Amino acid sequence: MRNKKVWWVAAACVAILAASSTALGSSMIQNKRFQRTFVCVNMHNGLIKVISRRQHNRCATGWKRYRVSDLFGHGMRGVRGVAGAPGPAGPAGPQGPAGAAGANGAAGPAGAMGPIGPTGAQGAKGDQGAQGETGAQGEAGAQGEPGAQGPQGIQGESGANGADGAKGADGAAGPAGAAGAAGPAGPAGPKGDTGAAGAAGPAGPTGPAGPKGDPGANGLSGVITVAGGAASGDKQFTVNCPANYFAISGGFSIQGSVTASYRSNASGDPAGTTSWTIKQSSGANLSGTVYVYCAPSS
Repeated sequence: MRNKKVWWVAAACVAILAASSTALGSSMIQNKRFQRTFVCVNMHNGLIKVISRRQHNRCATGWKRYRVSDLFGHGMRGVRGVAGAPGPAGPAGPQGPAGAAGANGAAGPAGAMGPIGPTGAQGAKGDQGAQGETGAQGEAGAQGEPGAQGPQGIQGESGANGADGAKGADGAAGPAGAAGAAGPAGPAGPKGDTGAAGAAGPAGPTGPAGPKGDPGANGLSGVITVAGGAASGDKQFTVNCPANYFAISGGFSIQGSVTASYRSNASGDPAGTTSWTIKQSSGANLSGTVYVYCAPSS
């Protein structure tokens, strides 16, 4: 009766272990060697212990050997769990030592020749070198001895008498005789043609200075002043001389800074001579007066 009760206790433990096999299956299936492991079950109290291979997979008296798969079954792999969120980055570790220098790479191909650079500036003229010393004069050679006198030549034969020479030319005319007495005056001849003009004679000496003349009229007589101004551009205005007058100077009375003041034509062109133009960089347009001084053209 007692043995039967022990078997019931062992069977209950085995049932409990079998019920928990589902929860342990996912971990056991990851290690198939664990499923081939043997365990011993105590027949009196249902305790279970794993048998070591060093025990040759044998159970002691009162214990019964089982395979783990016989008790817990072959567990099935569970569904892969959702990957957890990445943890925060850890602090940067200390910098490692510098690696050894790599070997030098093979030399690359030679690059294309660059363009010829500009001609450099001409260098400064060098100093003149020192004059070399005059070489020593060579000695005069010795005078050669006079050569031997040659033999006297044979006297030639006398030549034949020559023919008479031709008659000589007439002699030069003798000196002229003395002039005869003047004859009587002949009748007047007809009037001759007008001869060509002779060359200009040299300039005569400068005559003495004449008496001092009377003072001339004032050069500014007839000059008039015209004031006003009409727009001839942006912040530019011009005043004109009347007809038959030309501008000789000008001025201005302007509120603001003036950047130019010059003689011009009515449109402000500096090539003209009949008007005066100013340009201002500040102030309102036509914010003053322009003056032109005009002289008569004739």
